[in-house]
Formats: sequence, structure tokens, C-alpha cells
Amino acid sequence: MLLFLNKKLKYPLTAFTLIELLVVISIIALLSSLSIIALNSARAKSRDARRLSDVKQISTALEMYYGTNGNYPSLPSPTGTPITNLCLSELGITSTCGLEVYMKKIPADPAKDKHYFYTPLANNLSFSLSYDEETTADCPANWVRVPGNILYGTHSFCVMKYEAKDDGSGKPVSKPDGTPWVSITQLNAKAKCESIGAHLITENEWLSIVRNLELQASNWTGGAVGSGQIPRGNSDSGAAMDGTSELSGVNKRTHTLSNGEVIWDLAGNVWEWTDATILGKNQPSSATTGFTWREYTALTNYRDIAPENLLPMNNYNATQGYGRIYSDGTATNNNNRAFLRGGSWSYGSHAGVLALILRYGPGLSISYLGFRCGR
Repeated sequence: MLLFLNKKLKYPLTAFTLIELLVVISIIALLSSLSIIALNSARAKSRDARRLSDVKQISTALEMYYGTNGNYPSLPSPTGTPITNLCLSELGITSTCGLEVYMKKIPADPAKDKHYFYTPLANNLSFSLSYDEETTADCPANWVRVPGNILYGTHSFCVMKYEAKDDGSGKPVSKPDGTPWVSITQLNAKAKCESIGAHLITENEWLSIVRNLELQASNWTGGAVGSGQIPRGNSDSGAAMDGTSELSGVNKRTHTLSNGEVIWDLAGNVWEWTDATILGKNQPSSATTGFTWREYTALTNYRDIAPENLLPMNNYNATQGYGRIYSDGTATNNNNRAFLRGGSWSYGSHAGVLALILRYGPGLSISYLGFRCGR
């Protein structure tokens, strides 16, 4: 008996202290959190891979449809219905009455709150197809994430929520307070965006935004796509405004994207440079050339701008809030002109989400010309 007690004393039992237990629990919790984060990231990447596969398959089916019919299918009714489950028709992508089936069922986005959006353009001779990726790098504060678009070669990207403003040190910033940075050339706007690791918004990015927002019922004054008009923002007042008053009706300054992101002053407030340029002789024109305002429906020669990069859907025009184009087309005009989009505070119905001025060179600065950056 004494020998047994001695052995117990020689090899005493030990236990974890409270501090040691807390440390172990904390480590396990940290490892679990890291595992969950890694798993969620992997799942998001997997969903994005499926999205890319889906839109490629849809695009292939649409091209097959075009090969047979000479145009792309019209939108379902009501216009702007997300192409999930409902499809472009009850039979997917088909010829008339389903005589030829190119895709039996259009795939739904893997996330319940996301959709693919299809738009036929240029009299059904082209189409836009937008989709929203999850693995885009987080956008900075007061920037918005924009869904990508197959037509314009964009993946989901970030763009300033507000028109660029000077942060006080010569750097562009997106914020609600203060008026837009104006009297800046296209060349300097590019440099300013690059100074913060971004770039001046591109034509393809601008068009990706427009093709997405035009299919959201909330962006139409009539409450349904094609009903009323898309608001043209601050286009009937006496000066550019800060980002505190949204306004209303035809002058509402905000537009909502399919992912719920809200962007300010895409039409109205100040004209915004994009990255593109074009010679005067290569600009779209109507029956007569020379600089003038034109309805998009009046254009007879698109020249160097593809119709799908120029025209509103469904042959809409300024009546539906898309704005007008100011262009030349004179054969002798070899001057380089830069793209200005949107509109400013005094341009009325000329302003709109697709409004375009091709009058000014990239080195010109005026008090109503501003910009915004993208990433």
C-alpha cells in the first residue's frame, strides 16, 4: 500500500490551467474562422466560374439563333425580365414556335439574388449580356461595383459613385459633399485617375453601366422598363450640385444597378470625359454633316462607332431619357475629338445616360466638363 502511494506521488496527475484552456479555445476558433473564410472564398470563385460558363453557353446559343434567323431574339414580356427560369421564351432560346431549339433552358445565376440580363440592340443585330461576379476586389468607400457585360468585354468592376472631386491635395475622390471637379482636360483627368491607382472610366465601362440600369424598372419614371423615361438628372438648373439632394421625377440624380448599387449623376450635373477619342470625319451623322445635335433615331451613318456602342435599345431616344448626340461627320474634319458622356446642369433633354458630345479635343477644359474614375 505504501509503495502504491509513493508511485502516485512520484508521477502526479496534471491538468490544463484556465488560461491554457482559453488559449487553446481561441486558437481553435481562429482556425475555424480562417477555414470558413477560405471555404466561402472558394465557393464564390466556383460560382463565378459557373457564371462565366453560363454566359458563354448563352452567347453560343444566341449566335446559333442569329446564324439561322439573321438577328437575335427579342426581349420577353415584360421587357427587362431577368433571364432566369423564365428564359427568353417558354422554350428557352428557340426559333419561331420552337421549330429549332438552341438552348432548352437558360441557366439561372447560382445566387438567388442575382440574374443575367439580356438586351437585343441595333435592331436585333447585336446583343448585350450582363452578369455580376462576386470575387471582384472590394470597391473603396463611395465606389460601386458594376456587373460585367459580354458585349463590352468587361468583368465586374468598380467605379466612383459620385463624380470626381478634389480632395484638397490634387487627388480625385468620390464623396457626396462638394461640387464636381471641373475645368479639367481629358488628358489631365486620365492622369488624375492614374495618380490614385485607377483609370479614367472607359467607354466600355460607361456602356456596361447603361445596359444594366436600363433594364431595372426602378430607373424608369413609369415604374416599368420602357414606361416613361430614364431620369436625366440635374439638367435643368443653374449650377452643378453636391451629392446631398437626389431630386425627383425626370431630374432624379440616381440610378440603381441590378446588384442594388446606386450611382449618382450619370446623366446631368456635369459632362464627363471617358477614355475614347475619334476624328471629326469618323463621327456619326445624319443626312447632312456638320456639328449639330441629333436624335439617335435620326442617324444614317454610324461610321467608326458600332451601333451597339451608340444606340439606345428599342430605337428609344431623348423622349425616353437617353439624350442626344452632338457630332460632325464632315469628310475634311481631321481634328481629334474626345468623348463626353451624360450631360450638364443646363442641357435639358440633350442630357441622358447615353448623351454624347464629340465636339471638344482632349486638351480642352471648360467649367462644365468633369470626370469619374474606374478600377
